Amino acid sequence: MDVVLVALAGLLLGALLNLVIIRLPREQGFGGWPRCTRCGQRLAWWQVLPVLGWLVQGGRARCCGQRLDVLHPLVDLITAGTLALLYFQHRLSISMVYGATVAAVLIVTGAIDWQHRLIYTLPTLGATFAAVLVAFAIPHHSLLNALAGMVVAGVLFVIFYLLARVLFPAHRAPFGLGDVYLGMFIGAALGLTNLPGALLYGMLLAGAFSAVLVAVRRIGKRDVPQYISYGTFLCIGALMYLLIWGLAGARPLL
Repeated sequence: MDVVLVALAGLLLGALLNLVIIRLPREQGFGGWPRCTRCGQRLAWWQVLPVLGWLVQGGRARCCGQRLDVLHPLVDLITAGTLALLYFQHRLSISMVYGATVAAVLIVTGAIDWQHRLIYTLPTLGATFAAVLVAFAIPHHSLLNALAGMVVAGVLFVIFYLLARVLFPAHRAPFGLGDVYLGMFIGAALGLTNLPGALLYGMLLAGAFSAVLVAVRRIGKRDVPQYISYGTFLCIGALMYLLIWGLAGARPLL
């Protein structure tokens, strides 16, 4: 019964995360009743319900008939599943709260990057420094572990960024500074001891998705994107690692 309540709380949290995902890139305030993302009309209460609102409408807005993005019910479900798994791992504890907060940052960042290929500097760096500040209070984590993870990930991703600039001088680089900031957050949030595994998951997912795109392009499909939202796969990989191994996946530095 407890896990059902936690999953329901996750659905509500997913709805709040969707509000950020929708409004932040549009530079809208977070107050006021939700409106249709297609035509701007005020939504009925049942349309706002996590997952159910999307299903009842059949994936199309009742007000204007336009297709609704499937990403938003996915965010609801992923958030609910994440909270349920964290509850199984940690019960109601500071570790669960910390894991849920890290997961929320990863979900929001990954979703926005998928839709807009954009990672916000200030929110990401703010989350990074917050992860460092609270690391000493989190079991299986430490201040040294967080700082080392942030620095190592930052240096590694700066190298990736510079290589991308050199290899793609005449095009928009497929790897940007936003990915550097995201890497620093993952390093700080999970620590240096968990950084290799978390990055490996994301890189493998990005490589597999890129291979699929190349294969689809070679069979003649023309509307295949040239670049992928790399940050999205880093977020998915880090979230997968957190849910499978947790912060205790490797021995902390201190």
